[in-house]
Amino acid sequence: MAMAKLRANLSRTLRFPFSRVRAEERGAVAIFVALAIVPATLAVGAALDYARAATARSALRAAVDAAALAAARETDQSPANLRAVVERYLRANFDSALHGTLDRLEIEPSATALTVRARATVPTNLMHLAGFERVEVTAETEVMLSGVNLEVALVLDVTGSMNQYNRLVDLKAAASDLVNIVLRDTPSAFYTKIALVPYSMGVNVGALADTVRGSVRPGECTTPGCEYYKFQNMYNQWRSFRISSCVSERTGPHAYTDAPPSVAPVGRTYPSSNNPCLASQLRPLNSNKLALLSAIASLTASGSTAGHIGLAWGWYTLSPNFGVWTGEARPAPYGREDTQKILVLMTDGEFNTAYCNGVIARNSESGSGSASDKINCDATNGRSFEQARRLCTAIKAQGITIYTVGLGLRDNATAIDFLRSCASSPQHFYTAETGGELRQAFRQIANRISNLRIAR
Repeated sequence: MAMAKLRANLSRTLRFPFSRVRAEERGAVAIFVALAIVPATLAVGAALDYARAATARSALRAAVDAAALAAARETDQSPANLRAVVERYLRANFDSALHGTLDRLEIEPSATALTVRARATVPTNLMHLAGFERVEVTAETEVMLSGVNLEVALVLDVTGSMNQYNRLVDLKAAASDLVNIVLRDTPSAFYTKIALVPYSMGVNVGALADTVRGSVRPGECTTPGCEYYKFQNMYNQWRSFRISSCVSERTGPHAYTDAPPSVAPVGRTYPSSNNPCLASQLRPLNSNKLALLSAIASLTASGSTAGHIGLAWGWYTLSPNFGVWTGEARPAPYGREDTQKILVLMTDGEFNTAYCNGVIARNSESGSGSASDKINCDATNGRSFEQARRLCTAIKAQGITIYTVGLGLRDNATAIDFLRSCASSPQHFYTAETGGELRQAFRQIANRISNLRIAR
């Protein structure tokens, strides 16, 4: 009994220190684990916050790319518009509630590129325990501007019928819209130039007249070339008309080519006082927006409709072969991949005026003036629409894109058929019955032309 009690006491004595050691070991482990949890938690939190920041950075890059591309396609490249477009696309493509707050935006346009830089601040979830309350992410993209040079000829009907129903007022507004849209106010790697070709009974080439039709002999003669041309009218009555700075179609083998006037002079005009040379003059290719808008604003309407002559001169302003243009007015060669040539032809009726020896021919259609003012011979090249059709074919064969616009032609099947066939495609043909529709047509054409400038 005594021995059993001794063994029990000894067992308790020996067990006590070992149990204390085990308890101390458990406490030490707990402290070590507790200390290890803090950096482990921070590491996990850092990983989660880093992943969120990486997602925000990817979203910001995608948003910046989309915004830069959208801004580069804008017709209006002014700094204010570029910033507005970039901000709009960033807001649409970067979710601030999900990814963080946009707090910096830089836009750097140049003649050949557009650079956009943005920064967003992403709040942390756990890293703020270590003093990091936010993470900044940035994105930058550069869009290289590619595209083409644009050479545009506006061939505009300013005949007497355009005085009806405010048509001339509507045309001025529509043409001004096109100029404002197509001609940029900011520098670009590619140029845009516009020629203005008003037409009615012919085209007024102003001081260029002697160069393109030949010099004029003083006095009166019965063969064209003098200052005054004496001829017999349809009633075999003698009339004498003075030469003008307006020109008519050229004849001969180069009637439907863009050969230089030194090879094939264009036709003269000896107009009557009842159908005089139009006041509005041709303006060759230029990029002076204010000058073009001023010329459009000063257009006046009078006379009959020699649309084929307007069409021919629209071509000549775009032709590198015609050979009379210098400086900024000189067109680029045909076939260049970096240049688009475009002709916009507008009319409000049938072409009714053609010439024989510089005087309106007797077989010209109704609306071309008094019979007593017409010469006693048929048009050398045939009727105006016939000539215009052949010119359309020749112009398109040179790679020039033709847009046509008819105003108030609802019941004029002949004019509609011509404009549709002259256009480069059915999508390049427009009709309008009101001033609002005319402006819409010109704006659509302007936007299509502008879209040619940028290709990516």
